[in-house]
Amino acid sequence: MRIRIEDNFEDVLMKAATGLGLGKQALAQKAGLSVAAVAALLDAELDEASLRAVAPVLALDADALASMANCAWQPEPIELEGLRCYNTPFPLNGYPEMTVNSYLVWSPLTKVAVAFDTGANVESLLADVEALGLDLQALVVTHVHRDHIAAYDELLSHIEGGIAFAPKLEPYGEADLLEHGDWIEFDGFEVQARQTNGHSAGGMTYVIEGLGAPIAIVGDSIFCLSQGGAPEHYAQSLENNREQILSLPEATILCPGHGPMTTVAGEQAHNPFFPEFK
Repeated sequence: MRIRIEDNFEDVLMKAATGLGLGKQALAQKAGLSVAAVAALLDAELDEASLRAVAPVLALDADALASMANCAWQPEPIELEGLRCYNTPFPLNGYPEMTVNSYLVWSPLTKVAVAFDTGANVESLLADVEALGLDLQALVVTHVHRDHIAAYDELLSHIEGGIAFAPKLEPYGEADLLEHGDWIEFDGFEVQARQTNGHSAGGMTYVIEGLGAPIAIVGDSIFCLSQGGAPEHYAQSLENNREQILSLPEATILCPGHGPMTTVAGEQAHNPFFPEFK
């Protein structure tokens, strides 16, 4: 199943403008546009000349932003033995089409498995654990926004010992707490915690080594062609994404909390928030 890209160009504009503290009037003045032209962009009315005028003011890559607005690129579906994404509906007021991702990672050799976040429900994830004969040993939480932990208790009831891990800066329940640089070892693969907060107080990325390709479970730190909103800690979110995620090998599979899986190379080339990689 192809998952739609989470954000549109106007979402990127709004996240950047909000993060930089620029209202419509200030953005219009700096870009040499009318307030009406800026308002139209934020209302998803595409005028490419106006889009290119606001891009440098917001420190966004103009070509990547225009490509996004014209739906010119999306990642090819990613398949890897030992990795599965579960995209579950999580409707909100004003955003009824919202969905959220969770992930199951396992060693094809040892059958040891770990879940990352829960999404809205874990029915399909648990069905796969049963069908594939996996030994589900832990739940690892990227951050504790409710869409990512909605089925926390249900999933934990299917894990012997109720083993869970969460960021130290975002503790939850009885989960063991992880700090930046911590490693968790499982039979067949290992997981490194990397601090990528900004979108949330303690959000973490988990880099998985030992499977057929490097994997990073990134939560809402970064999306395909975008990143999670960080109105109060925008600079921190950008820095963390650059240093802890986009510094990984280009072939690393990025598994976000919303939208399709992508790669480091794909985001370096196409994500408007990171012009320095273009």
